Amino acid sequence: MSGNRNGIPNVSAIIADTRIPFPHTEQPLRCRTTPDLFAIEDIHDTDEEPRGREKALAKATHACSGCPVVTGCLKWALANPELTKAGVWAATTLRERTRLRKQLVGRLGDDWVGVVAEQDRRRRERQRAARVLPPTVRELVLARLELEGIPTRPAPYNRWKEPITPAQAASNRRVLELVASGKAA
Repeated sequence: MSGNRNGIPNVSAIIADTRIPFPHTEQPLRCRTTPDLFAIEDIHDTDEEPRGREKALAKATHACSGCPVVTGCLKWALANPELTKAGVWAATTLRERTRLRKQLVGRLGDDWVGVVAEQDRRRRERQRAARVLPPTVRELVLARLELEGIPTRPAPYNRWKEPITPAQAASNRRVLELVASGKAA
């Protein structure tokens, strides 16, 4: 296979795109324990087994379907076409991965890997922010005390509910004088 299923790509000639890392898990995965199951290019149809390749593909895709890192594996496989030229990666064949890459280029542009990596980064930040604990009662009380210590801005004048202040009465007189003299236009 072109890539190593242990999470470390074969870097002898090609280096993986680092914007989308290979998914990491400590669980024993089928692709790591039996990597030959995913090398469907090595299986050919014979007279004894006319549908051998089709059966091998079904086994490989079934093994991927319950994997906890299948989404990350698919992103990595799509971002690194040079390393995934053979085999089943994230329950997809080479033909399916090529089709998916073309769809991503059409939808997100030529740098779709960067767009997907940025979306993943934002998603991780939102998840991290969601894990922040709400403020304690003590923190809420301290915040309220801080706000009460700061002088607040006076409420705006409501002319229908409050009496007219001397300054407002003088301003009203000036406006009436200007209107009466005909200078306010």
